[in-house]
Amino acid sequence: MTNVIRTTLAVSAFAVVATSCNYDKTTPGYTYMDDMYVSPSLETYQATEMFDNGMEAQTPVEGTIPRGYHPYQVPNTPEGYALSKTDASLTPANFAAMDPAEGKELYNVFCSHCHGTKGDGVGILVENEKILGVPGYGNTRLPDITPASAYHVIMYGKGIMGSHASQLTFEERWKIIRYVWKLRAEQSGMDDISAEAPATEEAVVETETTEEPA
Repeated sequence: MTNVIRTTLAVSAFAVVATSCNYDKTTPGYTYMDDMYVSPSLETYQATEMFDNGMEAQTPVEGTIPRGYHPYQVPNTPEGYALSKTDASLTPANFAAMDPAEGKELYNVFCSHCHGTKGDGVGILVENEKILGVPGYGNTRLPDITPASAYHVIMYGKGIMGSHASQLTFEERWKIIRYVWKLRAEQSGMDDISAEAPATEEAVVETETTEEPA
């Protein structure tokens, strides 16, 4: 009798194990806590009855912008570039007080291969004759550029230089430009503008005219 019970239990256990296995590799098999596997959230552009337009995706409220987004409304035109050279309001008020050292590493990553570590226009790509005609930052080569016009070029590109807007944040762009202005002073044999700026505890870029092209 004992052997019969043992045999019955063994066969039953084997049957449970065998039938519980799922050989269909396209399905996850049986689940016991569906909330752990099936997300209750809506997928992007999914149809839904939750909203009047029948879609998950909703347009932003008029007059709002995404968190961390800074609209840059100067157009990518010759007139826009000229405006960036003359409109002082496009440059942050605390630009001179910013620490140039904060932009050095970013400059070496994104700029030095063309413009050179000294800002003389002799980067490694120029040395290897991969590209030519890269200007140095000194007054003799670029006499009329401004911090805002440099920002404009980073946003849209100019000549053989492409846009870097998608690679750098608003703060990173201004940090690079501040370091470029230090290199510009060195290339021009002048004192850095920070020597004339009042001391501040922390230099924070704050301006209303900022990031991505509208």
